[in-house]
Amino acid sequence: MNALLRRFVELIEADLAAAGFIRRGPVFRHFDPKGNGIALDIQRTTALRAEVEFFINIGVLLAPHLRCYFAEEDPRRDAMPHHSVWHHRLVATDDTAELPDHTFSLSTESDVERAATTVRTWLTENLPRLKIWLGDFDAMLTAIEKDREQSARARAEQLASGQWKAGRWPDGTWKGGVIRAYAHAERGDVDAVTAETAGWRDSGPDSLAADALAIANQRLAERQE
Repeated sequence: MNALLRRFVELIEADLAAAGFIRRGPVFRHFDPKGNGIALDIQRTTALRAEVEFFINIGVLLAPHLRCYFAEEDPRRDAMPHHSVWHHRLVATDDTAELPDHTFSLSTESDVERAATTVRTWLTENLPRLKIWLGDFDAMLTAIEKDREQSARARAEQLASGQWKAGRWPDGTWKGGVIRAYAHAERGDVDAVTAETAGWRDSGPDSLAADALAIANQRLAERQE
């Protein structure tokens, strides 16, 4: 590992370990007892002796969604941000930048300190809300609606001013349909799951749609016993 990147990892690992994350290679993972989790990975794009560039990706992981991806394998070892129902790529620049950039670039010790401060600040401000979402469908659905409203306001402000304003858009993107489908499934609402997944392209026996429907039928049967 590039020496500058190694130092960066050391700096952020202290905060992440304190928050319950375990590192495996360039990926940090935190899971609750039910298998819902958060994954953060360092995605390198350039790695030279004196310089390294990378992205920081983070995602919120939903337990039944992960089971559909990993089957009998352990997602605690291999789940990545791209397996998430909420995904975000951290911005490397501050709010004063006209065009925010997602690429972290390290070529000096001061770059390392600055990048680590950016990431640690974001984690301090945002990890609490991400942990609230773990396994809480109502909290996630409320956040989706709040983000939708914030996006609409930001878009109107941008159109009115003609300028893109950093920090006005919500962090991250949601897989709202997946969250709603599994929320309906956990309530045993077979009809709602069927309606939510009706337009999904993949509805085969190994698909997310089939998995959500199977859970809905199981929960319904449990309630009728």
